[in-house]
Amino acid sequence: MAALTLGLSTTAHAEENCSDSSDNGGAKATFKAYGEHLLVDDVFADGHSAIGHIEIYGDGHYWYWNRNGADSGVRDVNLSIAEGTTVHVGAFLGNWDGTTTGGIDFNSNNVIPYCIGTA
Repeated sequence: MAALTLGLSTTAHAEENCSDSSDNGGAKATFKAYGEHLLVDDVFADGHSAIGHIEIYGDGHYWYWNRNGADSGVRDVNLSIAEGTTVHVGAFLGNWDGTTTGGIDFNSNNVIPYCIGTA
């Protein structure tokens, strides 16, 4: 009986990375489970910003813009997410209008569901 108890108590939830791109590939969002980072990459110099979206179960939806252009590098957002939490990640294109969700082209990523990761 002790061996069975030991086996059940050592079960762990694995961290899982996740990556998604906009339909044209111009925006990419990658969730790195170790350290909980969301990387937002503007891949093409097409005049649009890249937006990374993350839904953290039990916490809400967050939108992170990389408005600096394709040659500026990847935006690294350091998050704090409880271990074992499921996240959905998506990548979109947009034109910044001064608000977090205004200017997002929600039709730029029609893949459903977006990628699923675990912190």
